[in-house]
Amino acid sequence: MKSILTLLAALLLSLSAMAQADKAKFYIEGRLSTPTRNGQPWKLYNIHSLGITFSDSDTIYGHDTDKGVQLVFDHAATSHPQGFACGMKFYRWQNNSGRWQVDSEVEDAEAAFSQQKVMSIMLVLDCSSSIGDADFLKLKNAAKQFVDVIVEKSSDGNVHVGVVGFNSMKNTKTLPLQPLTKDSRRTMDDFIDSLRLNNRTAFYYAINQSLDNVKGYVSKLKIDKDKKYDGSYVVAFTDGYDNDSFDPAIGKAAEGTEHRYFQHVNQRIMKEKIGGAPIESYVLAIRGNDVDRSNTDFERVLAALSHNASGDKFYSLSNFDKLQEAFEEIGTNLINKWQSICCYIPRGYDGRVRWTIECGDVARKFFMGACVGIGGLSSYSDRQESPHSGGAIFGVGLDMTFPLTDLVSLGGYVELNVQKGVGFAFAPTVSFSFPNNSAIMAGIGYRGANAFSSNGFLMRVGYKLANPWYFTASYSVGNGNVFMLGAGYTIFGRKID
Repeated sequence: MKSILTLLAALLLSLSAMAQADKAKFYIEGRLSTPTRNGQPWKLYNIHSLGITFSDSDTIYGHDTDKGVQLVFDHAATSHPQGFACGMKFYRWQNNSGRWQVDSEVEDAEAAFSQQKVMSIMLVLDCSSSIGDADFLKLKNAAKQFVDVIVEKSSDGNVHVGVVGFNSMKNTKTLPLQPLTKDSRRTMDDFIDSLRLNNRTAFYYAINQSLDNVKGYVSKLKIDKDKKYDGSYVVAFTDGYDNDSFDPAIGKAAEGTEHRYFQHVNQRIMKEKIGGAPIESYVLAIRGNDVDRSNTDFERVLAALSHNASGDKFYSLSNFDKLQEAFEEIGTNLINKWQSICCYIPRGYDGRVRWTIECGDVARKFFMGACVGIGGLSSYSDRQESPHSGGAIFGVGLDMTFPLTDLVSLGGYVELNVQKGVGFAFAPTVSFSFPNNSAIMAGIGYRGANAFSSNGFLMRVGYKLANPWYFTASYSVGNGNVFMLGAGYTIFGRKID
């Protein structure tokens, strides 16, 4: 009997896995070709995807690793709310059945911060006195959080970070570019904390200085032969117009876009390349006290200094409480830009392959959980109308549900219980799932207890947590009332994957 149940569970799990791949909303698919001669690489072609983007490529070439043949998708990003956090399952196409089949022996695909890319980031921070002490502290904290977001993904020194704090030209201070590591992060935090407010706003000068810093630094940067310089990035914040930048060869700053200093900085951002890669600029702006609320040029001027390959990256913020969220978003966007997906395949396989993100798609999966409950039985005697205690009751049960839609699953619950005699219970169950992998279960059915001398109509509800545990409560009424509380653990379908 036990072997039959195990075989049935395995079959159900296999069927659910095939359905999962067929209905996946986030996947990469292609056709794999193994080498026919020594020295030739594995290659994946006819590549397409849904909900995942990466560098345009007609063919991805693989190389042998201890985890299997590795294929790397560069500049990977996904619209999935949990990103690549739970990995990606590998499926191969079965010609005989015409379905996808999961290969559980193949390593899950994983997202990794690219170790082959080298890049530079300059943080440019307004320190003009119009900001005020309280908001200046918020700016410093947001800037430090930005550095933390980056270093959490790459602390090996491939990312180089510098900081410029500006008010007047004379008081502009620069922390030159340096490799970002867990140790250098403290140096950057200390520098940001050391910045002080003062009068004037030399915004264009500060950006110009930051670009000069990157250009000089990269020209002397030694890059290993297996790495490449991927780009230069400026992330700048200001709360007002430039009113202090001046260079005899360029001109002075003014409020419009027609002035020479603005045009000089704009053209550097738009056209200049450093280390063979274009410059990308993110600008965050808040209208300070010295910017008239009716002035419609403020955003237009600053937006013209933001530039990204996928479009302008200008953030017009209403207040300083929004700064940290904006800095974190930019940091995450940059991480996604440098992110790669490492996918693995078994050696010697030809044909269609697919990697899917299945986080949160719990309703699309067969679910099985084991539940233990304890409660009390109150039974009615044949001659009395008042109840008398029937004692404690203990039960062990199994929950199963099968997906109908993304939100709804249908299944049932079966139980063996003991209370002076063996009884059982069953209840058809419907489950309503949530994107975070939690779910509500509800069912109605029958419970027989105390060798079936006490039985009745059963009502049962449960709540499945985002982790493998779930909890239940049940009540049966009839020739004996039983109330039970239970705790269960998910056997199949417990992960967000």
